[in-house]
Amino acid sequence: MNKPVVTALLLSMIGLGVGPALAKAADENGMQAQQMPMPMKRNHLFEERAGTWKATCDEMEQSKVYCRMFHIEQFGEWQAKNFIQVGPAWTPDSVGFVVATYQGFKAGTTVTIGIDKQSRYKITAPKGNNLMISPDITAKILDEMEKGHKIVVTFNSHSGVRHLTLAELGPYQALLSKVKDQLAGNSKPVSVE
Repeated sequence: MNKPVVTALLLSMIGLGVGPALAKAADENGMQAQQMPMPMKRNHLFEERAGTWKATCDEMEQSKVYCRMFHIEQFGEWQAKNFIQVGPAWTPDSVGFVVATYQGFKAGTTVTIGIDKQSRYKITAPKGNNLMISPDITAKILDEMEKGHKIVVTFNSHSGVRHLTLAELGPYQALLSKVKDQLAGNSKPVSVE
């Protein structure tokens, strides 16, 4: 009878002594494997405002330039603050168009985007606070924005209120040439050092 008790006592003592050491070693190895990734190195190249438009460009790793331009408009809604942000974003490989709102879109709302009296683009917004438009539609919108006078965006916000944004494109066009100059660096070959 004493032999099983002694064996159990020895096993529990070993478990109490070795168990925490093994757990600590496993935890340390797990923490090393799950370290936070290093943030991308960024060099701020350009930031400028014109009217209600703002443009920013940053040089990221491998000397690649990323830029975005946006119009921000604040509005009140049922005694709450809300805003809409509209504009393109460029990476070295593609371009997109973003429509974002602080309080989010009403699920399934149709966001319409149009330039001057051109036909409107209608996109169904997901539940959430931003809508990223596909590159093919983005290319059409940006082409119209370069030649147009005003951009019109309509949507239903999270609370269901219909909102209309109307922005002048003259300031956008003034900033666009500067952004294109910054993006031209992406087409240059990068030397490996």
